[in-house]
Amino acid sequence: MVRIEEITKMVDKDLDDFYRDRDRFKGMKAMLGFTSAKYDHSAPKIDIEKPKFKKKLRVSKFIRKNNKDKGLF
Repeated sequence: MVRIEEITKMVDKDLDDFYRDRDRFKGMKAMLGFTSAKYDHSAPKIDIEKPKFKKKLRVSKFIRKNNKDKGLF
């Protein structure tokens, strides 16, 4: 059997460890210094050229001179 006194000692020890761990990092924010970064938000001058279009495809129709044969070749 486990005595109530032993259980309370274990619980007290666990609570003390919990509070010790919680308070361990409390003042860390003051030790580390954070500064905001300075950025240049002005946009650079960009020269935009006119778009270059593709050359149009030339299509020629195939007209057969001799109409005797109905085949293509």
